Amino acid sequence: MLNEKKISKSGCITIPSHIRRELGIGEGEKVKVDVNTNGEIILSRITGSCILCGGNENLIKIDDKYICKSCIDKINEKSEADKK
Repeated sequence: MLNEKKISKSGCITIPSHIRRELGIGEGEKVKVDVNTNGEIILSRITGSCILCGGNENLIKIDDKYICKSCIDKINEKSEADKK
């Protein structure tokens, strides 16, 4: 099968180039690795990460940067505390 891959000694696999091209995945992009209840490995594309904490959940895009809701909440709390 064309999409069968061996795992290297270091535990790496290569996503075939035709799949990367089809999905528009470029060099250096991040993916999330999960395992479902059937033992299947799921790769999910990460669209960005928070510029402050590096997290990748609950992201809001501002211009070409991302910030997570948690960091926004911390900024708002700090701003409110500084006003007092």
